[in-house]
Amino acid sequence: MTIAVLISLLAAAPAQDATPLRPAQAILADYADAVGGREAWKRLRSVHVKRSLTVAGQGANGSEEHWATADGKNLSVSTLQNVGTFRQGGDGRTTWSQDPVFGLRKLDGAEGEEARINGAWNAEPDLASLYLNVRSVLPPKEAAAETSASLECVELQKKLGKPSVLCFDAKTHLRVVQTGVQPSPGGDIPYKLVFGDWRTIQGIKTWYLEKMTAGPTTVEGRITSLVLDEKIPASRFKMPKP
Repeated sequence: MTIAVLISLLAAAPAQDATPLRPAQAILADYADAVGGREAWKRLRSVHVKRSLTVAGQGANGSEEHWATADGKNLSVSTLQNVGTFRQGGDGRTTWSQDPVFGLRKLDGAEGEEARINGAWNAEPDLASLYLNVRSVLPPKEAAAETSASLECVELQKKLGKPSVLCFDAKTHLRVVQTGVQPSPGGDIPYKLVFGDWRTIQGIKTWYLEKMTAGPTTVEGRITSLVLDEKIPASRFKMPKP
């Protein structure tokens, strides 16, 4: 048998997994413990976050403010210099979006599903409950390129829309990278999120740094203020009038 034939046979042979993947539920359970556990998160009644936003390479700055309450209400307001203001919210029944391009509209279909997941109250210690199915997968190349740490990844299957993949540090069990697509009226937009600067506040752990890349654009968001359990009026979450 020549070396060339031997190499061709080896190339055609099925790859052997060096290490079996841990069950997705075990990976998510470790993450729940790493961020403080379910009981610590259940004690919270509201969250109010302020972030600075920077568009890499463009010198465009902005800000974001987010409110959420334990009864399922949420609102995010993002403003970027020379771009405009973007709002997305939900009052527990209806999710909506308002931006300079598509205006004010109710969200349904895959967009509504994405908004439901993103607006879910304190979902971090119980991520599996938000999805139709979860399963362990190998790290996508986009995720592996972001860190030298060993990763454990879970594919999150939504009720509507394409799945996303969330990867965790195998040692700390904290989020590292998420990949997926964001549905929009203009079509699906592939994205990558990178998480960092983890801090503990009132017994829970959360990331203070988030980088989102979509196409050639990367936006860095950094928390400047995080307040828990303040009173937030229900009127803040109402869908604006056309």
